[in-house]
Amino acid sequence: MNRTGTLLLIVALSPIAPRVARAQQKATPNAAASATSTTIDDATRSQVLAARDAIWRAWFANDTVALARLLPRSTTAGEGGGWETRDEILDGSRRSASSGRRLVGIRFDDTRLHAQGNVVVVFSTYTMELEDKGQRSTVSGSASEIFVRTADGIWQNPFWYLGPR
Repeated sequence: MNRTGTLLLIVALSPIAPRVARAQQKATPNAAASATSTTIDDATRSQVLAARDAIWRAWFANDTVALARLLPRSTTAGEGGGWETRDEILDGSRRSASSGRRLVGIRFDDTRLHAQGNVVVVFSTYTMELEDKGQRSTVSGSASEIFVRTADGIWQNPFWYLGPR
C-alpha cells in the first residue's frame, strides 16, 4: 500500500476511532475536553512514543504479557506482503524470537503525531539493526500507526502499516 492508500485508510478510520475511544472512556469531567482536543501535550506525546517503543521491543523479545496489554484483540497490521490479525502478529513474534533473531537497536526519524481526542496517528520512518546467527543487518522503512487511549489510560496500538522508506 502506498502513502496515498495509507492516508485514505486512516481518513476512513478517523470517524470510527474517536467513537470507540469515547465508548471505552470513563465518564469524568475531563473526558469531554480530551475527546475534542487536537493538541498533543508533552506527556501524551511521551506516553504514545513510549508505547510504540515498548511494542516494537516486546515483539522482538516475544514479551507476550506486554503485547497482550498493548495490542487489543482487534489489532490488524499490514506490510507489503499482506495483512495480519493479532494472533498472527503474536505467532510472528514467537517465531522470530525462537529463531534467535534479536533487535540490537531501533531508531525512529521524522516522527509526526496527529491527535483527535483519545486517538493519535503516528507517521515515522524507522531504522532497525538486527542480529541473526551472528550476522547484523539493517532494515528501514516507514510506519503509519494508530494509538487509542483506553479507559484506564493505556495507549494501545490497534493498527499499523509498515511500508518502504
